[in-house]
Amino acid sequence: MKRILLLIFIIHCKLLAQERGVDFKIPDSIQSKTYFELYELFFDNYKENPDKARLYANRYLEKGKNENEDLVIAHGFFLISHLYEGNEICLKYADSIIELTKGLKNNGLLTRGYLLKGDYFLKKGQLQEAWNNYKKADQIITKKSNSRTLYRYNRSIGRLKSRIGKHEEAIKIFRECYQYASEEELDNRFQDMLDLANEFNQLKILDSAAYYNNLGIRGTLDIGNTHVYTLFVLNSGITDYHKKTYKNAIDSISKTLPYLKKSNEFQGLITSYFYLGKAYAGINSKDKSADYLMKMDSVVQIQEDIIPELQEGYKLLINHFKEQGDVKKESLYLQRQSKIYSLQSNNTTNVLQKIINEYTLPLIVSNKDTRISKLESSAVKYRIIIILVILLLIISVGIMIYLHNDRKRYRKSFRAVVSYTNKVAEVQPKLNTKKENDLNDLNISKEVVQKILGGIKDFESSKRYLDKKYTLGVLAKELKTNSTYLSKIINIYKEKNFSNYLHDLRIGYAIERLRDDEKFRRYSIKGISEEMGFKTSESFAKAFHKKTGIYPSSFIKKLKNT
Repeated sequence: MKRILLLIFIIHCKLLAQERGVDFKIPDSIQSKTYFELYELFFDNYKENPDKARLYANRYLEKGKNENEDLVIAHGFFLISHLYEGNEICLKYADSIIELTKGLKNNGLLTRGYLLKGDYFLKKGQLQEAWNNYKKADQIITKKSNSRTLYRYNRSIGRLKSRIGKHEEAIKIFRECYQYASEEELDNRFQDMLDLANEFNQLKILDSAAYYNNLGIRGTLDIGNTHVYTLFVLNSGITDYHKKTYKNAIDSISKTLPYLKKSNEFQGLITSYFYLGKAYAGINSKDKSADYLMKMDSVVQIQEDIIPELQEGYKLLINHFKEQGDVKKESLYLQRQSKIYSLQSNNTTNVLQKIINEYTLPLIVSNKDTRISKLESSAVKYRIIIILVILLLIISVGIMIYLHNDRKRYRKSFRAVVSYTNKVAEVQPKLNTKKENDLNDLNISKEVVQKILGGIKDFESSKRYLDKKYTLGVLAKELKTNSTYLSKIINIYKEKNFSNYLHDLRIGYAIERLRDDEKFRRYSIKGISEEMGFKTSESFAKAFHKKTGIYPSSFIKKLKNT
C-alpha cells in the first residue's frame, strides 16, 4: 500500500511539474547531496525560489525511496507540503505522511501529518475540520513527545483559539511558543512574535502590539526574511489604525501590497484591503474606502475564508452604496454579509462547544472546591491563625540558619570557582533515550553530527568564543551547517542553549585568567568584560554571578586576600 502511495505521488509530481513548466529531472549537481544538505537547501529557497526548492525536496524523496526508508519518504512529503500551504494538494501529502508513519515508533511526523491537515482547514475557515485533526494529533502526543512536536501543536491550537475569539488564551500559548523558539533560536520565533503582536492588536493593547511589531521588523530585516517582515509592516499599520493615526496606517499597509500580490498571500491581502478601506473611511475618503473594500470582497470570493472582522467591512460597503442610491450593489453586499454571518456563526458555535467540553473541566472542579471551602471558612480561619504563628517562628529560625549557611556556602562556592577548569572534554556524554530521540528527529547522519561536534571542539580549543562577533548564525556558517541543527546539537550534547553555552565558555576562561594572572586582576570590570567578548560590563557581571553565585568584583577581592 505504501509503495503504491509513493508511486502515485511521484507521477503526480511529474505531471504538476509539466503543468508549471518546471523541469522535473534532478540535475547531476544535486544527486550527490546528503539528506542534511538537501534539507538545508530546501529551507533556504522555499519562500523566495519555490521551483528550486522543489528540486531539493524531490531529490530528498527520491533518496528515501531508493533506500526504502518510510520515515525519510514521509519527511520528504513533509518538505514538499510547505510548497502547497493553503492548497488542497497539501492535504494529499498530509494523508501520505499519516499512512507512512502510522506503524512507526517515532510519532513526530504522524503528529505533523494531522497538524498539516488541521492548519489547512484552519486557513480555509473550516474550523470544525481543523479541530477534528488537531484532536487526532492531541491523542498521539505524550509527555515523552519531542519538544519541537509539542511546540508545533501548541502553535496550531493558539491560532485556532485566536480564530474563535479567545485572544487572552491565545496570548498565553503564543508567549510560551515564543519563549521556546527564542531559547532554541528558531527562525519561527518571528512568526510567534507576529502572532503575539496580532493578538495584542485584537485586544487593543496597542503599546504591546507596537513593541512586538518593532522588534519583529528589526529582527526580520537582520535575517532577510522578506515574507514575515512584510506581515510585521502590515500589522504595524493595523496598530496605527487602532491608534487612529490613519495616514500612518495607510502608508504602512500600502507598502505591503506589492509583495502580498506577488506571493499570492490571500489572507494578507484580505486584511490589507480591509484596513485600508477602514483607514480611508477614517479620513472621510469614502470612494477610496469603498474601492479597497470591494477589493477585499473580490479576494474573499477566491479565498473563501471567513474572519469575524469582515462584517464591519461589508457594513461600510452597504452604507456607502445605500447613500449613493445604488440598490443593486447594496443588495449584493447585503447577501454576502448575510452569508458570511451565517457561516461564521455556525462554524464558531460548533467549535466553541468542543473547546468548552475538552478544556474547561479543571476550572469547573476548581469552582466546586471553592464553594466547599466557603462553607467551611469559619473553622479554617482559626486554623490559619495558629499556622501563621508557627510559620513566623519557623521563618525566624530559618533566617538565622540561612545566614549561617550562606557564609559557609560562599566559602565553598569560592573554592569551587577557583578550582574550575575550562578544559575541552574529550569524551562525549552518554545520551538518554529522550535526547537520542531528539537527535534522530533531526534526520541527519552520525557522520554529520560528528563533524559538527568536531567543529565545536575546535571552536572551544581555539578560544574563538572570546570574539564578540559570534552568534549562533555566525558559528553555524563557519561549521557549514544551519542554525537549527547547531542549536539542537549544542542543546543535546552540552545540555544548554547556545547563549548559555557561549557565556559559560567565556566565564570559564575569565575564572582561569583571574585565578592565574595577577596582572589581569588589576583590570577594571569593563576591561575584563571586553576581553571576554561581552558587550557590556553589566552582562558580564550578570553571567558571572549566574554561573558561580559570586559577582566578579567579590571574586577578585577574595583572590587578592588569599
